[in-house]
Amino acid sequence: MGSAGPAYIWTMRGVFAAITVFILLAQLLPLETTPRRWVAPDLLLAFTLAWTLRRPDIVPVALVAAVFLLADFLLQRPPGLYTALVVVASEVARARHDDVRETVFAAEWFTATALITAVFLLYLIVTGIVSPIPVATGLLLMQALLTILVYPLVVGLSQAIFGIKIAAQGEVDDRGRRL
Repeated sequence: MGSAGPAYIWTMRGVFAAITVFILLAQLLPLETTPRRWVAPDLLLAFTLAWTLRRPDIVPVALVAAVFLLADFLLQRPPGLYTALVVVASEVARARHDDVRETVFAAEWFTATALITAVFLLYLIVTGIVSPIPVATGLLLMQALLTILVYPLVVGLSQAIFGIKIAAQGEVDDRGRRL
């Protein structure tokens, strides 16, 4: 999966959409009937940031917005709030792609950590201000921490299974455009 031609890009966009649908369906399964005292990491956010930091051409902003708006509706979050925060975070990740490409994985993880932290803190602040229902702050912070901790695993799986790796310096696609 090393070619960066249009067929590869569209195929990987389809793979990204399929991964997100699978994650959403897994989150919707009623595995427990009692309230949980723990929360799973936000794999959707981790995959989005990993793929955007590594190959921004595969994850366009419209796809990110559509996936997260669908997630807002299905997961009964305030429609558009989390979506807007993730879209901004993914665009910051897209802008940082060249910086991440020239550094070690620790710098990429730090960038992802900062973006995940910003998304969760801003979501917590905004929902705390405008929502009449109290936000489960502890669960939200636990989810942010677990998302940060699972990020290296998501990157490893993305690279091993789907071939999503940072484009080499000077690597170009079939049309000669820089990746």
